[in-house]
Amino acid sequence: MPARFLGSTAAFSAGLSALLVAVTTAAAAPPNRASGKGDSPVAAGLSATTTAQRNAGKTGAECPNGLACRVVPAAYEQNSADPGDYGNYDLANRPTDGLAIRYAIVHDTEVLYEPTIALFQNPHAYVSSHYVLRSSDGEVTQMVATENVAWHAGNWWINTHAVGYENEGFAIEGAQWYTNQLYRSLARLVRYTAERYGFPADRAHILGHDELPGPTAAFQAGMHWDPGPFFDWAHFMALVGSPINASGGDKTGRIVTIAPNFAQNRPTITDCEGGGERVPSQPANFIYLHTGPSDAAPLVDEPFLPGAGTTCANDWGDKAVTGQTFAVAERQGDWLAIWYGGQKAWLHDPNGKSTVAGAGTLVTPKAGLASIPVYGRAYPSSVSTATLGYTIPAGQTYVAADLVGADYYDAPTFTLDPSEHTVVSSRERFYQITFNHRIAFVRATDVDIVG
Repeated sequence: MPARFLGSTAAFSAGLSALLVAVTTAAAAPPNRASGKGDSPVAAGLSATTTAQRNAGKTGAECPNGLACRVVPAAYEQNSADPGDYGNYDLANRPTDGLAIRYAIVHDTEVLYEPTIALFQNPHAYVSSHYVLRSSDGEVTQMVATENVAWHAGNWWINTHAVGYENEGFAIEGAQWYTNQLYRSLARLVRYTAERYGFPADRAHILGHDELPGPTAAFQAGMHWDPGPFFDWAHFMALVGSPINASGGDKTGRIVTIAPNFAQNRPTITDCEGGGERVPSQPANFIYLHTGPSDAAPLVDEPFLPGAGTTCANDWGDKAVTGQTFAVAERQGDWLAIWYGGQKAWLHDPNGKSTVAGAGTLVTPKAGLASIPVYGRAYPSSVSTATLGYTIPAGQTYVAADLVGADYYDAPTFTLDPSEHTVVSSRERFYQITFNHRIAFVRATDVDIVG
C-alpha cells in the first residue's frame, strides 16, 4: 500500500482473517461513536431461494413481494458490564421518532455472503447493515429492521437517516460480482425503500459508501471506497426507474451530471492495495479530474490524502462518478472545469460525451464572506460545531440537493426500549451538496442561492 493510503480503512479484505479470528475469540473495543459505530462491510447467508422467500408476509422481511427475501437477525447484545459496550446496531422508531429516512447506501461486502451474515450475528463485530444481497442469484437477507439504526456508513448522522445494503463482492473485482441478478434485486429493494419512506430515488439520495463524508476531518482520509469503480451506476439507476439523463436538467449549462458511456469508458486503474499492478482494461463508472485542461496536467490533489492524485482504484480524491452533479466553472475546447472540493477540476468532455445537463439548486458563499466551512454531518450547534476541514472560497458554486434539519440521535447505551434514546434537534438548516467525490453539508445561513 503506497503512503498515500496508509491508515485507510478501505482495504477491509486485507485484515479479514485477523478480524474474523478477533471477533470470535475476544471482545473488541466499544465502537467510536464519532466514526459512526462501525463502517466495515460484512455478513453470511444460508438457504437457497424458495417460493416462500418471495412472500414478504410469510418471511416478515421488509421487501417487495416477488423478491426472494428472508430474515436473519443481526446481533443486538450487551457485551460487558459497560452499557455502552454492545453490538451491532441501535434500536429506534424511524421515522416516527423524527429521524427521517432519506438515503439508500450501496456497499460491497469485501467478504463472501455467508461470512458476512455470520459476522453481523456476532455482537463483538460492532457493524451491521439492514440488508445483504447474494451475487449469484440476488437473494436478500434482511438483518436489521429499517426502523432501527444499523452501523454501516462510518458517519453517525448518515446512519441515523439511511438504510444500508451490503452486496456480496470485492470492489477491485466488481464486474465479477455485480451480476444482473444482483443489480435487479438491489434496484427493486432500493425502489421499494424509497417509495415506502418518501425520498427521491435519485443519485443525490442513492449513494455509494465511497460518496459519504467522514463525520469530521479526522475521519475523512479513512472513509471507504466501495462499491468501487466497476459498479455500473447507469445500469443500476435505470433499473431503479431513475435513468441518468438530461431529463429535467438545467438548460443554462451551469450544472452537469457525470455520465460517461459505461461500456466505452475504460480508464487506466491500478490496484494499489493488491500489489500496485494495473487492473485489466474494463468498463468503469468515473472520469479522472485534472488540475488543468490537458491529459498532461496532474490529477487533482485531495488534501486529506497524502501526495498527488493517482490512478489507484482506492484513490477517491481525483474521480467524479456517474450520477454526481457539479456546477460548471469554465469550459475550454473539449475540456470542462467543475467546482470540486474547493478547486477547479478539469475533465475531458468532447461534445458532451462525459456529461449530461444536471439539476439542483446552486449555492455560493454568502456575499461578504471570504470563505465558508464545510461539514460532514448536519448536527445542532449544541451537539457539535466540528467541520470537515475544508472551506469553500467566495466565488465558487456547488449543487445542493436538499435542505435538511439539524438533528442528532443520542443513543449511547444498550436498551430494549428505544424511547429511552433522544433525538436532539434545532432550527438550524444545512444544504446537502456534492462537494468532491463525496457529499458534504453547508449551513443555510452561510450561503446565497444563485438565481
